[in-house]
Amino acid sequence: MHDRGLRERLDAAVELLDDEQRQRLLDWAGSMSRAIAGARSPGSSIGPIAEMMRISRLPDAPDGRRAAVRYALDVAPELLNPHGVLHGGAVYTMIDYSMGAATMAALEDGEICATIEIKVSYLAGVKRGALVCDTAIIKQGRNVVFLESRVVDDRSALVATASGSFAVMRR
Repeated sequence: MHDRGLRERLDAAVELLDDEQRQRLLDWAGSMSRAIAGARSPGSSIGPIAEMMRISRLPDAPDGRRAAVRYALDVAPELLNPHGVLHGGAVYTMIDYSMGAATMAALEDGEICATIEIKVSYLAGVKRGALVCDTAIIKQGRNVVFLESRVVDDRSALVATASGSFAVMRR
């Protein structure tokens, strides 16, 4: 049984969105049901959550040990907490994406990864601008990858550091 009022409210809300937002909504729906036509397939975008949070991948940069994966986050009003400071969850999410990408880049064909844990130390609040997260693998085992991330603002001030571990699984 369908709730007609819910359908009408949803249709009205979709009309207020631009095409990019509609595609993001469609991708979200596609992540809930494979029967949704028009959603981008897994792996064809960074992911609806990252796109919604203005997180993007930058070209990788060498860090002296091995190539570092780089992600960026554009600080936007909708990402600020009630005190006008970037919500820590946005920083965490960027770090998680960065660590996941670094891990995936080091895996063999047929292997996937999942976050085991991430510990973030927040060193400074951010109200505007952009952040960059550099992540490097510090040790890669057969079943677990250990990583470190550093997050800086657009003045190169250190905003957060993180350490994490990701499980390696074979399909």
